[in-house]
Amino acid sequence: MAVDMEFLQRVDSPSFCERLFAVLPDVLFCLKDRERRYRAANRAFAERLGLKNPQRLIGRMAEEFFPPDLAVAYREQDLQVLNDGKPLTDELELVTNRDGSVGWYLATKVPLHDAGGEVIGLASISRDLRSPEAGEAEIEGIARVVDHVRHHLDDELRTAGLAEISGFSPTQLDRRMKKVYHLSTAQFVRKTRIQHAVDQLSRTRRGIADIALECGYGDQTAFTRQFRATVGMPPAAFRERSSEPSR
Repeated sequence: MAVDMEFLQRVDSPSFCERLFAVLPDVLFCLKDRERRYRAANRAFAERLGLKNPQRLIGRMAEEFFPPDLAVAYREQDLQVLNDGKPLTDELELVTNRDGSVGWYLATKVPLHDAGGEVIGLASISRDLRSPEAGEAEIEGIARVVDHVRHHLDDELRTAGLAEISGFSPTQLDRRMKKVYHLSTAQFVRKTRIQHAVDQLSRTRRGIADIALECGYGDQTAFTRQFRATVGMPPAAFRERSSEPSR
């Protein structure tokens, strides 16, 4: 993405973001500073908390609005982004709805940097997954699959086995995964494995063969072939490029 930073610095970013996301009632948006205090939020976010004015969130923290168990989960996510400087993408999470119930959302959190490259906060976007066809039990089934995949990348992870974990048939699981992630079950597994490999290659000096095994590939050749097809270059070249200083 190309950005004119000189122009961007002249923009009232929080106000601009609030106006932009005000037209998306099923998308919750907020900005937080390094201390995890809200610095911007859209109206949909405030309404989920029973607040009429998003301004009431500014300068306050999640712990003041959400149940303790949810607040702890948000805190852990925020600290991971703030401390590691790496985004969290497509995280299934629970969010309090305006009636006090909780609903499933698909969240992405990205770090915000100052001109010197220091992490000074984060931006969060959560998309409401509720639809006339999708009930809470369906989302819970998908959540079990996602959690299993992320914690068992070195397992076989075939769609049939994951369908048993979800409580759906393989066809039903594929249909629901596509509804939430716009990917088939097999594509989601492959995406998750490659994402983990990218993280390990860019942040560690572990051997490529070890990373391949951890990501569920039986040998380095199979891993290299899949990584090249997905990322556009072999793992060694990606590691070399990611270690180059920014220009």
